[in-house]
Amino acid sequence: MKIRNKIIALMISLIAIPTFALAKDGPYVGAKYAKIDVDYKTVDGIDLNKLFAGNFNAYDLHLGYGIGNGFFELGYIKSSDESKNLGSTTVTTSAGSATISASTGMKFDGYRIGAGYNYPVNNQFIIKPFINYYELDMTASGTLTVAAGSTTVRIGTTASGSDSMIDAGLGFDYIINNQTKIGLSYAQTIDSITDTKKVQTWALSANYQF
Repeated sequence: MKIRNKIIALMISLIAIPTFALAKDGPYVGAKYAKIDVDYKTVDGIDLNKLFAGNFNAYDLHLGYGIGNGFFELGYIKSSDESKNLGSTTVTTSAGSATISASTGMKFDGYRIGAGYNYPVNNQFIIKPFINYYELDMTASGTLTVAAGSTTVRIGTTASGSDSMIDAGLGFDYIINNQTKIGLSYAQTIDSITDTKKVQTWALSANYQF
């Protein structure tokens, strides 16, 4: 069975767990602010952590639906555009000196499908295991800058592509009232993006149920 089919089966099983009386069924909207840490692989002897930024801020807007203590979510996620300075060198010739520097950039956005289950600790606190599947569009860029005297020349290139990943994690929610809750969560990939070892996400969230 393909891993995506396994994930779908796991999402369904989370919803099917017997429920406690915790929250009403129905739709909700939410938002997350996330700190994302990407650990890249070494490819062809090159450690990609030295080439690309690995720390991102991201925002997630989502729609959800609660069924008993289970829930499904569909969200859109967008990261910050992060750059990494690769350093510079000075070249001296008979015509003078020039400074050559290089940098790279990375950003991504895409869609998320998630599911999880709310385990009530008491009337105000919830422990929440969850799993997410992402389809992401990623854009990488590179810039070479040559500065000689008052003249500066920049050469840039951009490459984009799409990839998917799956993460699983644990969240802790605080219930403010019957419609509103805030939460803190941590997740790590179980099927990561190409050329990455793992992706870790810490997030703050707020949900409002209709």
